[in-house]
Amino acid sequence: MKRSRVAPEHNVKFIFHSSTWVALATLLGFALRLPLNGVIPPRWDEGWSIAHASLPVAELLFITAADVHPPLYYLALSAWQRVTGHELFAARYLSVLLSTTAIPLAYVAARAWSRSQRTAVLAAFFMAWMPLAVYYGAVVRMYALAPSFVLLAAYGACRRLAIGEWRSESGAIPRLQPTVLFAVGTAGAMLTLYHAVWALAAIAIYAMGCAGTQRDRRITRDIALSTTVAVLIFAPWGLYAVPQFLSRAAAEATTNIGQRFPVNYFVRQGIFDLTMAQKAGIAGPLVIGLIIVAGITAALVRKCRPSLLALPLGIIAFTLLGVAFAARQWAFNARMLICATPALAMLLGWSFDQLLRAGAGDAERKPRDAMRHIPLVLLSLALFAVYWPTSTSFVYVKMLEVFDPYNPHTYRAHIAPLARPGDLVFFNVLSPAGFYALDRQAGDPRWSYALTWDPVIEPRGRWETRITQATQQHDRLWIVLYRGLAGQNGHLRGWMDSNFYPAHAQWGEEEVFYGLYGVARDELLPGNAAGARWGDVILEDARLPKAVSPGAVVPVALTWRAEAPIPRNYKVFVHAIRPDGGMAAQHDAQPLNDLRPMTIWPVGEAVRDHHGLALPADYRGPLQIVAGLYDPDTGERLRTTSGADAVTLATVVVW
Repeated sequence: MKRSRVAPEHNVKFIFHSSTWVALATLLGFALRLPLNGVIPPRWDEGWSIAHASLPVAELLFITAADVHPPLYYLALSAWQRVTGHELFAARYLSVLLSTTAIPLAYVAARAWSRSQRTAVLAAFFMAWMPLAVYYGAVVRMYALAPSFVLLAAYGACRRLAIGEWRSESGAIPRLQPTVLFAVGTAGAMLTLYHAVWALAAIAIYAMGCAGTQRDRRITRDIALSTTVAVLIFAPWGLYAVPQFLSRAAAEATTNIGQRFPVNYFVRQGIFDLTMAQKAGIAGPLVIGLIIVAGITAALVRKCRPSLLALPLGIIAFTLLGVAFAARQWAFNARMLICATPALAMLLGWSFDQLLRAGAGDAERKPRDAMRHIPLVLLSLALFAVYWPTSTSFVYVKMLEVFDPYNPHTYRAHIAPLARPGDLVFFNVLSPAGFYALDRQAGDPRWSYALTWDPVIEPRGRWETRITQATQQHDRLWIVLYRGLAGQNGHLRGWMDSNFYPAHAQWGEEEVFYGLYGVARDELLPGNAAGARWGDVILEDARLPKAVSPGAVVPVALTWRAEAPIPRNYKVFVHAIRPDGGMAAQHDAQPLNDLRPMTIWPVGEAVRDHHGLALPADYRGPLQIVAGLYDPDTGERLRTTSGADAVTLATVVVW
């Protein structure tokens, strides 16, 4: 049976009041999303977003293709940061603005779907309050934007269905408009969040089913056409990125712990997370479920056929099943369910509307029938009581992404004291780069990246080329290795130690390695100490520059050879001595910056060993470069066969 248009559609006063309520809902949603935006420290994924969006567009897209999200949000954040700079409140404010757009869109989508302005207004208020939407509406991630595109697609589809029912008025309402909106919403959602596909599939199936019921081939054709247009818009990105994404998922599927659990386990967890019941417990989904069941019951009592519930229920069911299935292949996260929040808001708005209608009854009921509102009042109070802790605290502390204690300010704290404006810092993962970008001040070095840690690992040739190109403009390079030498990090560290000259090394929190390296600009010339011997250890060659500029890193290239197995791991020291005997710079480490300890040297093999001496910026004059070995346990220097505790390699002039 076709649903008739409701009378209030022509009531200008009612429409004005509806607009006022929607405006209030939008302001409420904005206010709920804004608190503590600049107070809560940036979370790991937020650091990634801030750094990722800072890259040139070509690099941004390349990294996005290897990541687990499409590029639209990163492109929007990139444009935003060009105006605001790197500032945490500003970045989160963008998410607040994007998330708030879902509130008026919930109104127009729910109105086109239900034909009830009261349902639509209630849906807007629920969208303003929905804890999962509030939580991710103030996080620097794409989850703030995805629900708005899903709602736009839902509005376009429902509006097109309405035009099909109102054939007599179809000339007054252009058929093209809802078709275009459906295509834009679908394409935007697919380019914002891959998991939006489940909600979009439910919307398309609902629209096709209703078109079949109306026996209107034009609706079917328009929905199919707009879906095709959306797929074509997505296709260039999909052809470029999806194969990489699926390949990565397949590679990690065999080790995914999710394989141990059935799909229904993740569905249950999904219901818990969609209702954000971390503070509410089982009472959260229970109260929400009771409201929906009560609304359906009230509709049935009033002899209304709630067939239109196929849309929100389909979106929720498809999203839960899709995310649960993906969890067995990849990972499960509450944030992946964000595209189902509009459907839950619409469903709750409809349920409350049905309970209000049931309580109101007909015009001839006596005053004592106001008792019919008691179930609605009790359910409203229960919802308020159960979700008070969630809505007043949990959604603001942003703890879902935090697994271990961490300090996002530690990166600049380690780098800034020794860095200079002309340095360049390479991060092996973008999240710390984002934290550094937020803390970076005038005079701090710029940053770049060489990704060797999850979630994106670059081909080695790309980061080698990027670092090599950077040496054309920068004499001093830093590397920051999250998780030290684990995984592919060792390749980056070894390449840096072999091609450049380590002047400083420090380990910080979370197994983070901070290394400063010098670049050799001029030819390194043979020094004076070739042939020096410390027992079975021979210094075969030493090469240094003839002169360097003030503040440079003096590159020192040594070559060692062992004539017999070395029983102890001695350290090498290289010092720069001023004419007055004071030390201008030093570097102490086991050979090759601790990567080639002496006990593992093959007998007879030439072992390369690089050292860098970071000079003070204000020194000019000659420096005597000396080197030797010492026992790290006692600090005692080894003596050469000639009895010296150090050998002079060369004199370098700082001019």
